[in-house]
Amino acid sequence: MTIAKIAFTAARVRRPPARTLRRVRDAMARDGAAAFDGLFPMSLLKKLRAEVLRRHESGELRRRGLVRDIAGRYAALLPFEGPFLDPAFYANPALHAMLESLLGGDYCIGSLETVIAEPGALRQHQHIDGPILFDRRVGGRKSAYEGDLSALPPYAVTLCVPLCDIDERNGPTAIWAGSHRTALGARPPGAAQVAREFNVERMVGKMGLSFFFDFRVFHGGEPNLSREPRPVLMFVFTRRWYRDPNLADVFPSVVISKRNLDRVPAVRRGLFMLAAAARLSRWQEKTK
Repeated sequence: MTIAKIAFTAARVRRPPARTLRRVRDAMARDGAAAFDGLFPMSLLKKLRAEVLRRHESGELRRRGLVRDIAGRYAALLPFEGPFLDPAFYANPALHAMLESLLGGDYCIGSLETVIAEPGALRQHQHIDGPILFDRRVGGRKSAYEGDLSALPPYAVTLCVPLCDIDERNGPTAIWAGSHRTALGARPPGAAQVAREFNVERMVGKMGLSFFFDFRVFHGGEPNLSREPRPVLMFVFTRRWYRDPNLADVFPSVVISKRNLDRVPAVRRGLFMLAAAARLSRWQEKTK
């Protein structure tokens, strides 16, 4: 793997040194991705895995949380409850130090999803997760913004947390390293050009590996040739002004009850600004 991989000890999770943050920032600028070992304790990952598989096997995710189904894999929103409300997960200090260095101090949670690649899932198409669109319509004709936005800093970052070992057989995420620099150009590249100009990296590793990728980087899920479902978490963080167009018809994109939101420390409560419970509490505060 040529994408930078950074190993975290318990001490570095609590307080990552400045050189680690610089390394993450440099890796994201160069490749649009960075990988981590030890960001979350294995005991927590096992609880997250058990909860996702319980909801998957009961059919609850497909009934209540389905967002989309692509080539034998489906994505479903997850509520912040149970192990997902563990501060070691959503308030991980190393995670937020890295996000602050990438997105600035004013960012929030865009969504928490699981993506389940069922046995036999096919290769996913090469794509980016969410461009900035400045389309306009004059009369009956629609035209896209033709300027070059490739120099923009990151506006949305996904943390992918596999909940099993990932190898070449069960559907790793393929990332075309560096392709984020071309996604918002005046003429975005097609799949053939991306494959020709950028090296593909398949994010394989033991459970405990996690990785960032920029919303603009070209990527796609590989086939699941194993006999087991392959669950991963997709934890999205965005600058406060950005909204994921993939979730335009989903409300709320961040699911947390008022009771659970009240359990979140005040210093991290702003992360949940897109939740319905957060909007309700702000309205109530203004009308007291």
